[in-house]
Amino acid sequence: MIHSECPEIDTGFKIITSLKQKRNKIEDVKYETVTGPFSAFYDQMKAVYDELMIKYGGNLDKVRAEMPKKNYVVSELSEHVKEALKTKAESLWLSTDGFAKQLNHHSEITKTEYISVFNKLKDCDEIYTSKDERIALIVKDGQHYAVILKTTHNKSEAYLLSLHTLDERSLAQFRRLKRIY
Repeated sequence: MIHSECPEIDTGFKIITSLKQKRNKIEDVKYETVTGPFSAFYDQMKAVYDELMIKYGGNLDKVRAEMPKKNYVVSELSEHVKEALKTKAESLWLSTDGFAKQLNHHSEITKTEYISVFNKLKDCDEIYTSKDERIALIVKDGQHYAVILKTTHNKSEAYLLSLHTLDERSLAQFRRLKRIY
């Protein structure tokens, strides 16, 4: 049977082809790696985020799509975090689109808190499994923070997905997850 003789197959083929083209297009996007003080990255990307939020009337998807294509190097990954993520990646990155999502969902986190928590990641000794092959690091810095990490599908890169404060109830929920370190 020829594809055009069966519309369902033809439509399915077009959808699969379209998805493959979109995936290839996404994988072709090159991100610039940024190092240096987080405060400089924060100030610059927060200004871009604020401007785009106004431009797009608060539409986070449009803002994330238009954020500069940059990955900030948060820290080097410790051996136990690499093992927990099953990755050989050396660095933990925060992408600008992930940062935009973070600003939108956890606007209460200050620049000072980010810097302080980032500085404590290497010494983190409380790691739990999370959903979808992610891990949760619990960092104590006056209060408790959850730092959610993930890898790319091929496990070659590691990203900070979320950072947020934990109250006692949320901390207890995280601690009911399977502890892996």
